[in-house]
Amino acid sequence: MSSTDFVVPPRSWDDIHAVAESVRSAIGLENQPYVPVVDVLERVLDYRMNLVRFEVGDFAEMEGAEGLTDPNGEFIQIREDVYQDAIAGDGRARFTIAHEMGHFFLHTGIPLARSTRGDGVAIYRKSEPQANQFAAELLMPRKLIFPGTSSEKIATDHGVSEEAARNRIKFLSRKGIM
Repeated sequence: MSSTDFVVPPRSWDDIHAVAESVRSAIGLENQPYVPVVDVLERVLDYRMNLVRFEVGDFAEMEGAEGLTDPNGEFIQIREDVYQDAIAGDGRARFTIAHEMGHFFLHTGIPLARSTRGDGVAIYRKSEPQANQFAAELLMPRKLIFPGTSSEKIATDHGVSEEAARNRIKFLSRKGIM
């Protein structure tokens, strides 16, 4: 994730939900609360399917960025400390990897134009919110979050931070899903 944003083709949150669900289905995890994102990226998308090359970069090489997805879909690079944290089960690091996977599945091979805060571009036309929505949909699928479920339980069951779980509850409540 980075502070740089790009204007991308518009996508509804429901469309992004469908993309995330198709990814979960393709890897056989449609009914599992916990997605092993490191394994999915490293072992499935890279080694088994040869869809994208997975790389681990150091802080200097990545200029501080936590993750980077090549716009042409050739590689996803995750900073070494984020990778190690994700392996250890850190929810924020796992979300970062899912976010970069969102860029891969949503933004590969499309024209990108820089966007700045306050430029009037709608949120559904910006790459970062779209990738965040993909990560939330991938890690905390709608059909596995039930009314009254606490953010603590969602965080534990889905391997995300409590902040991500609280945001997911707010989103699903606004949509009338929860």
